[in-house]
Amino acid sequence: MKLDFAFFTASAITLACADGVAVNYSNHPAGSSAHAGLQSNASHPLHYSRQLTNPGAQESYTCQSTFVDFSDPSALSKFDVQWCPQNSYQTGSSVAWRLTPECGTTMVYPWDFQFGKIEARIRVAPGSGVVTTILLAGSAPSDEIDWEWVGKDTWTAQSMYFVKGQRVDPNAQYVHTPGDVAQDMAGGFHDYAIELTQDSVKWYIDNWLTRTLPRVDGVPFPATASRARMGVWDGSQTSGWAGSVDWSNGPFTAEMQWFRFTPYC
Repeated sequence: MKLDFAFFTASAITLACADGVAVNYSNHPAGSSAHAGLQSNASHPLHYSRQLTNPGAQESYTCQSTFVDFSDPSALSKFDVQWCPQNSYQTGSSVAWRLTPECGTTMVYPWDFQFGKIEARIRVAPGSGVVTTILLAGSAPSDEIDWEWVGKDTWTAQSMYFVKGQRVDPNAQYVHTPGDVAQDMAGGFHDYAIELTQDSVKWYIDNWLTRTLPRVDGVPFPATASRARMGVWDGSQTSGWAGSVDWSNGPFTAEMQWFRFTPYC
């Protein structure tokens, strides 16, 4: 399976954070499509799906809010596990996503909203080449809104978006956890959210608004990013953005304790 990763390199990125602190990343790679990355899990021999609820690529819109606590043994049944379902498993207090040489894994919440918010409490996976993601995406060619973490730098989270499968802004934006002291996002759980409304996209960490993308007439906007996907994937083929996986240090694991889906109807 051949993937065309949307990929750019930024000569300099300056992010003005909500508390007025600017973070500068000189010559920092700007990221790739998380949706394409999760689909790359299908290229491995063990890529079969476990579709438990509402299979199919067509949109299925709902106005019903949902909170999924992965301490509930039945929680995973609320998701379709696409690509290597053996690498998505419950631990008793979370769902773990494991990346092995055979494959990563992709979980899909099988309902859509036109506008709304997704939230999750996640511990990201460490390790060069390992990518953890949660995103909203529509049907192909996809509008897409991402949170991504590369395991070689788990002190920063990356936000980005795509419209009809194309990168609009040339740079991902990078941000630390809120507060005066940055935290390693692989060292513990943090709350992450993506909110899509008619007028904007907003990204949050621990209830802290880290980025706002306003909708502007005549400028492409990811208005049809409607379905939540999440998991881990091997980013070794992204031209250095994620680094290369050293499998002798694996397997590599991220975890999610809970997930919330809130349509704005």
